[in-house]
Amino acid sequence: MPEKAAVTFETVLALSAVALVAGALIGSIGIGGVVVPPALVFALGFDPHIAAGTSSWSFLFTGVAGSLIYIRRGFMPWRMVILLTAGIIPAAVLGSALNSRIPDAIAMVPLALLALAAGGYQLLSPRPRGATDRRLPAAGLVCIGAVVGLASSATGTGGPFILVPILLFLGVPVVTAVAAAQVIQVPLVIFASAGYALHGDVDFAAGTLLGIVAIVGVYLGSRVATRAPANRIRLFAGLSLFVIGVALLIVNGIDLFAG
Repeated sequence: MPEKAAVTFETVLALSAVALVAGALIGSIGIGGVVVPPALVFALGFDPHIAAGTSSWSFLFTGVAGSLIYIRRGFMPWRMVILLTAGIIPAAVLGSALNSRIPDAIAMVPLALLALAAGGYQLLSPRPRGATDRRLPAAGLVCIGAVVGLASSATGTGGPFILVPILLFLGVPVVTAVAAAQVIQVPLVIFASAGYALHGDVDFAAGTLLGIVAIVGVYLGSRVATRAPANRIRLFAGLSLFVIGVALLIVNGIDLFAG
């Protein structure tokens, strides 16, 4: 299995398609990061660790774009963002170091389990209470940030995939959760990518292409998130996460059995 994708027209098209889908999901429901690492591994032949590092780097671009979009539309919960970031930064480098210790054969399994757990919650949990970030204590937000930083950087999924389900569980409105998740991506991926780069696990060319193309998807997805009913967004997020989790387990099992 080649570690990095060759630069061909077909590869550029494939990376662009992955980026558009991921960007649209990130902008609308905050879970797009989960599709990038497995797409790089199973469709483009990346080494799992390089896929995680490359994916992390690409989220720098979507994080900046998504942040600007939600800030401009007045949906940014700044108190929440600052406290989450305080926990994220020290955990992000640790998570990228942890990824390098996960065996290739099961590298996608943690990602699949996280997707199943998050998707199951979205589908089975009661309607959110509609709380705001002011009801969440400062210490709790810092701890949440640490969990998000560790888990996201270890799996290469970016912050929204982990953070959005947690905030929804705590009763934060969908749009508020997605907006906060855009901003916290930026410090998370900077520190996580630095950790991956130390191990040579980042394809900066592919990651940059993914990030730039994904910006278009983030813009389109954010328009959906700010206009569609919250319950529909929540249901779509749950179904998407659950399907992705099942697919990852199936593909990883086939790949492990074939190997």
